[in-house]
Amino acid sequence: MQDFIERWKGVFGRVAAIPLVFMGVGVYRAWLATFFRYDAFPTIGVFDYFLFEGAIGIVCFALAFAARKVVPLWSNRVIGRAAAVAMVGGSALVVAACFGMQGDALKWVGLVCAGAGLGALILMWAEFYGSLNPLRVALYHAMAIIFGEALKWLFVGMDAAYLAFFAIVLPLVSLACVKASMRRLPSHDLPQKARQGASYSFPWKPILLMSVCTFAGGFGTLPAQPLVTGNLVGAIFVCALVFFGVLSASKWFNFDTIYQLAFPLFIIGFLFVTPSFGANPEIMAMCYDAGYTMLSMFIMIVLSSITYRFGISAVWISGIERGIRYIVELLGWGLLAVLSSHAGEQTTSVIYTGVVIVMVVIFTAILFTERGLSARWGIAVSGDPFSESDGPSSPQLALRVAMLSHAHDLSPREEEVLQLLARRESMAEIEKDLFVAHGTIKAHISHIYRKLGVHSRDELHALLEGTDETV
Repeated sequence: MQDFIERWKGVFGRVAAIPLVFMGVGVYRAWLATFFRYDAFPTIGVFDYFLFEGAIGIVCFALAFAARKVVPLWSNRVIGRAAAVAMVGGSALVVAACFGMQGDALKWVGLVCAGAGLGALILMWAEFYGSLNPLRVALYHAMAIIFGEALKWLFVGMDAAYLAFFAIVLPLVSLACVKASMRRLPSHDLPQKARQGASYSFPWKPILLMSVCTFAGGFGTLPAQPLVTGNLVGAIFVCALVFFGVLSASKWFNFDTIYQLAFPLFIIGFLFVTPSFGANPEIMAMCYDAGYTMLSMFIMIVLSSITYRFGISAVWISGIERGIRYIVELLGWGLLAVLSSHAGEQTTSVIYTGVVIVMVVIFTAILFTERGLSARWGIAVSGDPFSESDGPSSPQLALRVAMLSHAHDLSPREEEVLQLLARRESMAEIEKDLFVAHGTIKAHISHIYRKLGVHSRDELHALLEGTDETV
């Protein structure tokens, strides 16, 4: 019992030392709610949400295709200043249009500017997460979402004047947070400018999965629904599950756990939203937000892991994913609006059922082809964008780790450790990254050596960097 208490004291001691600036994702999530979830801003409706999300998607696409010229995005002064001016200025225009100078044109300009700035900010946070190992991404992202949901709860019932103030200030807070977060990373983990010499097939599988589920979510709910307790409870529940799962270092929780929980939770939430399976609004909101939060967290971890392992630009891969996500979300809402106006309830329910079937088929197909942290998700690498001195970060090395993990039946936890060993991290660094005790890491490394048939770090790296494919 004493050992258990001491272990958790050590774990929470490390968590308590995590700087608050890492919570900046929660700040911009709370900022979004000020405009669309409290009915505090008069005249803002569903069309305005479409406009705002469309601006985010367009900017994400633009930055993705300009990635070679603009990365690293977080330190790009022009992009940073433009994002700050767009978000703060856009928010001020929306506030003015809703409470002072009445006019749709002013409001629309403000929403487009705010959405454009947010698109750049989202990709800066993607760069940050792409510099971390997947378990740390899961922990930080879960903490940030919990923080954001707590802020949303504090905003409930707040006077519109205060919400207007936070709508203007919070973007600057999140922007400052992402820059401070990046500065806390070791220099060798910071995103670098894209290098020539490699080509990648796009990791289309996680994008397809997220797109189908986002379309279904847009088709199953309306952006103008008010914020209720169920929304907060659902999101906080799944984030707390991930948070304590990562810290527990238990065998039951790993990368696959998030994978296995995300989709079933989303399906349950999706079914609760449909007219055919109507339920209590609080339960409906709780299930939907739990499922969608877990799914979006899972996609974030997948894309960050691809960036972390293969050195692919986070701006490129996440920009395309976000752009597609917002487009298909708008298509889902548009289809629902058309059916609501021109089709009967029975027709809508039939189409709804069809959407569910498509989701299940696609998820099942991907589930049986991509498993575990080392899954390629449809990506293939040709050439090498790194010099020989960059060996441990090489995409080919990441593929080698994936091959060895599958061939020697490493457990998910062992695979996580092998990923870090391949990057030549020390025992202390691995303990810090995975939030586990010294003895646990030693046991994992011993199991890895035994399964791979090696006896030392030198032999392990020789195997990892070898060219012999018969393992």
